[in-house]
Amino acid sequence: MEFSDFICDDGCGYGPYELTIKLTRNGEKIQLDFSEAAPQAVGPVNYFINENLVRMFFGIYVITVADPQILWNDGFYPLIDVTIPEDSFWKPRFPAALNGRNHGIGRVFDLFGGLLGKNNPEILNAAGFSSSPHFMYSGHYDGGPRDGEWFQLYSIGFGGIPGRPMGDGPDGHSLWPSFVNISCEYLESYYPLRVERWETISDTGGAGLHRGGNGVDVAYHFEEPGTIAIHDDRWLTYPWGVNGGKPGARGRKWIQRASGEVEVLPSKIHDVPVGRGDVLHFVTWGGGGWGDPLERDAELVALEVSRKLVSAAGARAGYGVVCSDDGVFDAVATTALRDEIRSGRGELAVFDKGPEIAEILANCEAETGLQPPRPPVNVRKAVGA
Repeated sequence: MEFSDFICDDGCGYGPYELTIKLTRNGEKIQLDFSEAAPQAVGPVNYFINENLVRMFFGIYVITVADPQILWNDGFYPLIDVTIPEDSFWKPRFPAALNGRNHGIGRVFDLFGGLLGKNNPEILNAAGFSSSPHFMYSGHYDGGPRDGEWFQLYSIGFGGIPGRPMGDGPDGHSLWPSFVNISCEYLESYYPLRVERWETISDTGGAGLHRGGNGVDVAYHFEEPGTIAIHDDRWLTYPWGVNGGKPGARGRKWIQRASGEVEVLPSKIHDVPVGRGDVLHFVTWGGGGWGDPLERDAELVALEVSRKLVSAAGARAGYGVVCSDDGVFDAVATTALRDEIRSGRGELAVFDKGPEIAEILANCEAETGLQPPRPPVNVRKAVGA
């Protein structure tokens, strides 16, 4: 049994990096094999993972799903064999850049969830905001009482948590439960910027019986010249839906310059100059949906339209729900539309990852405004090491 997912790119123009885990049972032991992982990345997205960390991820997941009453313990470690090849994304050789490893850390959870849920779809989570995107803004105050003083902001973004067996994914949340949002008032008090917008984006969570959480658009208005850096992912591939649920939306980043020019940014970039009046839109990705969207309570969908979590067009296309822009629900038209959609569709897929990679790459520039990445290369072979 195996499962694959992707890191979209490495920040140096290569990607996507396909990450595959294979599981084999041999008697009482489990073999987890990472041999088909992508090669060591040129850019800083490598994640040097320890075999015992893999055992811990696997063991705790299985205990949590099989019997949450069991206390976590280390008794399962000898029962799990792990194979991770060198020169790979998961075990790069020196010298290897690692500072963007947060994307690999998060993607491990998507990989294990997909792998262990293939034969048990009822326990599946969709893919969601499996990362910890970084935003940095730094420079010197230019004029005023703090002239010449250095400032530096490091902030973490939030996105859509996946739809789950027990319910919807939260909107604009962190993968890590202990992470909390830094208030706009704090940022504006201690750094030379204004937060013009911090809002969820309708329709970015994948449609499903349980909706994926929406991503957010945070608009940073810069009041001092400086430079910014961004580390994020899922701008190319989609957070997948499960059990009939649809994928979540991809993330986007762009600067609205004070001059009126719009500059699209890649998900991983540094040393981007910004000036007074420039606005960065830091748009994060949504979570995949769980379950058949046509089984979702139609009146709940209409309520979410009134709350701007789903658009009227998104309700119609994603859920077969007919309502006005302010959420006034048409029960008769909804029943007819849902019957029409059901009669015209095939069997629901366990996983919906969106278009195939070849199609995604072919449409990359038209859909994202960015050039598609080049196929990954083996770094050490490329330099003759």
